Amino acid sequence: MMNRHSMRRTAAAVVLAGGIAAGTLAGAMGASATTSADYGYGQSVEGRVVSPQPLNVRYGPGTGHWITGTVNNGMHVWITCKTEGTNVGGNDRWYQLADDQGWVSAYYVNNYDYVPWCNS
Repeated sequence: MMNRHSMRRTAAAVVLAGGIAAGTLAGAMGASATTSADYGYGQSVEGRVVSPQPLNVRYGPGTGHWITGTVNNGMHVWITCKTEGTNVGGNDRWYQLADDQGWVSAYYVNNYDYVPWCNS
């Protein structure tokens, strides 16, 4: 059971990652499935964070870029594209979060569909 402090941090992570808490709650309650287009993100792909600790969101695709925030384990994120960056756990793919909110290592995100390559 989550305490009030944990719930606030979780809600903040949803906002940071571009998710919408109401949409996640509606989906969990059996409402019709939501897509990234429902939230105005165009062709974004939904993913879920699978990190034992809060996942760092970075300014660029690699561990050498500064941390701009974090996303907690289990949170849903919207991904716009992937590119190569710093190797993390044998995976050099990095996902750009929707709405230019930063980059996360693909090693810690299970994507629900194909993520296209970023246009360089």
